[in-house]
Amino acid sequence: MYRRRFLGMTACVAGLAGCIGESDRELYFHEGDPFIGFADMDNFSGTVRIVPSCRDEAVEVSITDGQPNESIPYVREELGEECSFEISIDNEHAKSVHIRGTEYGGVGIDEDGEVTMAIEII
Repeated sequence: MYRRRFLGMTACVAGLAGCIGESDRELYFHEGDPFIGFADMDNFSGTVRIVPSCRDEAVEVSITDGQPNESIPYVREELGEECSFEISIDNEHAKSVHIRGTEYGGVGIDEDGEVTMAIEII
C-alpha cells in the first residue's frame, strides 16, 4: 500500500513539473523584447550614454527638449535574459541598474539630469 502511494505521488509531481515548465515561458520576457527604453524625459537636453554588461557596445543617445533622436537598441537574445546597465548623463555617471528576466526598465530624466527608473514586472 505504501509503495502505491509513493508511485502515485511521484507521477503527480513529475506531471506538475511539466506543466510548470511550460507556463514559466509566460513569466519572462522573450527573445527580441527590450531591456530598457526611455520613459518620461521632462524637457531634458543632453547626451545619455548607456553601457551594458551583457553586450560589447555602449550607446550614446542625443536628446533635445526631451525627445530622443533614437531608441535604446538592447534586446534580449534569449528567454528571461538579464543585464546590468551603467547610465551616464553628459559624461557623468548617473545610475546603475540591473534588469532581471521578468523586468523592463523605463529610463526617466528630469531637466536637471536626474535619472529615475520605472521598473515594470511581468
